[in-house]
Amino acid sequence: MRPLTTGLSVPARLTFTQSGVSKVSSRVPGRLDSIAVVLGQKVKKGQVLGHLDSPDLGQARADYLSAATKARVTEANFRREKELLDKGITSEREMREAESAFVTAQAERSAADGRLHALGLSDAEIATLRSNEHYSSRFPAISPMNGTVVEIQGTVGQAVEATTSLFTVADLSQLWALLDLPESQLSQVRLGQKVELTVQALPGKRFEGEVGYIGDIVNEKTRTIPVQVVVANADGALKAGMFAQAMIATTAEDTDASANGSVVIPRSAVQQVEGAQVVFVPVGTNQFRPVKVQTGASSASEVELLSGLEPGATLVTQGAFILKSELSKESMGEGHSH
Repeated sequence: MRPLTTGLSVPARLTFTQSGVSKVSSRVPGRLDSIAVVLGQKVKKGQVLGHLDSPDLGQARADYLSAATKARVTEANFRREKELLDKGITSEREMREAESAFVTAQAERSAADGRLHALGLSDAEIATLRSNEHYSSRFPAISPMNGTVVEIQGTVGQAVEATTSLFTVADLSQLWALLDLPESQLSQVRLGQKVELTVQALPGKRFEGEVGYIGDIVNEKTRTIPVQVVVANADGALKAGMFAQAMIATTAEDTDASANGSVVIPRSAVQQVEGAQVVFVPVGTNQFRPVKVQTGASSASEVELLSGLEPGATLVTQGAFILKSELSKESMGEGHSH
């Protein structure tokens, strides 16, 4: 005896969450030199997905290291000239010339640094470049997140631009179900509401989620509102791009069952036998008796029982169809199916 959870049935399509997918682009012009992963491979944040060869980047690295070296030398010379001037050993003109050379070298290093940033290198990558003094033209494509490689768009040897997308990494442990909710049903939906999803590709399986976002703009043509449902997908059974049917629960779960409840049973327990609705009740070891029932309102997984059984009764909830098949093979006899 408890409230029957009814709901709205709305078509849905599955997709990656906004924060759960990342397109990895080349960031530098050149060519794709190698691919270090395969489709379906799980990767960690910071893992190398492939390498690019970029002559532009190699030249920019060489220019930067040359400018950085020149800046260090001119800085040391300027400091030395300043110390000598303080001791009266050199002239102010020589010190000023050393200072001017140092300032010019600093500007050249900053310009070379900016060129590396423009080609896609981060401060951390440039700092590494400073420490190892290496100016190879090879550049790694890095995964920005933990996830699974779901697309590899590039091929080895392919010429790429800075914006060319090479890999797609996605977190498959959670997906979005996107619903277009009719405007007239908006009042029945709220954030956090439970949602049950089914997909044709996985008959008999049900997936649970909850409403995570309700749109603020009504589509003028369809008069629908976008709704996003967050769906757990730890086993990876659901795939982005699948179509689904979403059942949004609209009955409050905290309703007082004693005042507003109904006798409810799983829909799978009810079978049609000779035009009547029946459920199977155990009457002995491996023995079951069909009992006629009358049903009322139903949801995606439950049905209200108007008559036939009392609250607390024991009945078959899984495998009832098998008992129905066995029943059709034999006469009713004493009314038992073994």
